[in-house]
Amino acid sequence: MKKLEWMKKMGVMTLAMAMTAGMLTGCGSSSEPAADSASDASSAETDAATDDAATDASDAGSAVEAIKARGVLHYGTEDSALGFGYLNPETNEYEGLEADLGRLIAQELGVDVEFTTVVTNTRGPLIDSGDVDMVAATFTITDERKQSYDFTEPYYVDAQSVLVNKDSGLKTIDDFDGKKIAMSAGGTEKDSISAITDANIEFVEFADFSEAKLALTAGTVDGFAADSSILQSYVDDDTEFIETKFSPQPYGIATKKGSDLSAYVNELVQKWLEDGTIDGLIEKNGIQPSYEEPAATEEPAAEATDAATEEPAAEATDAATDEATDEAAE
Repeated sequence: MKKLEWMKKMGVMTLAMAMTAGMLTGCGSSSEPAADSASDASSAETDAATDDAATDASDAGSAVEAIKARGVLHYGTEDSALGFGYLNPETNEYEGLEADLGRLIAQELGVDVEFTTVVTNTRGPLIDSGDVDMVAATFTITDERKQSYDFTEPYYVDAQSVLVNKDSGLKTIDDFDGKKIAMSAGGTEKDSISAITDANIEFVEFADFSEAKLALTAGTVDGFAADSSILQSYVDDDTEFIETKFSPQPYGIATKKGSDLSAYVNELVQKWLEDGTIDGLIEKNGIQPSYEEPAATEEPAAEATDAATEEPAAEATDAATDEATDEAAE
């Protein structure tokens, strides 16, 4: 009997101890998640506050203030245009003139920069959707594009040409009659080439420049047309430029039309053009001059010389005539 009572007491004590331990263990395990929950809540509140501030700035109509409130510049550039916008596979960093401009703009705004890869036919849509704040991606300024987007002053002027295989025998744009030329979808090459030749050319569009070059290498097209500075990065032992360069291609940074960001970025570009910053970036990234304005003809100078020669002669003739008249009058 006593043994039974003793066993009951021990059972109660054991149960009590187990319950106490369980309570203590329960309190210990919930403390870390509780701390995590508090941290997560604080982080969420911070993010929400940042988003709210950015939204308020956007609602107020200032894209510049929205970016500052967000703390990040969303910047669109290419990943395969050496010297301009190139994603280095070894460093996983964007390099080139246009990538450097993005970093400088972010620095002026006092924010970080987040790069988004664009291709020719996604540049505009990503601005329209708000996924990027601006695009610098060998984006040629045209009257048609200026109806949809604002552009800065040109920071570089390129010219278009065509890359061909050395054994093709193609030397000028007129040689492409009945041939195929590859180009990036959404580019201006078709219009530019059609404006300077009557040759019957089939244009084949590809998603990006690298695919167009692969088509040239495979022989499925006869030429690869693009801006010369872009083509330069695809030249190899088997390819060369044709002799024809055409259509100046002024590159500008594109922003949403009517945005205050447009004037802000344009002022920066103008300043960097004037103080030599952009020239320094062009040299740093190994970009060679592509388009050169045609040399002025000597005809106006010759006309000026003729005019200058004729004027004294006319004056001398007039003077002689007046003198003869005076003598006759006397």
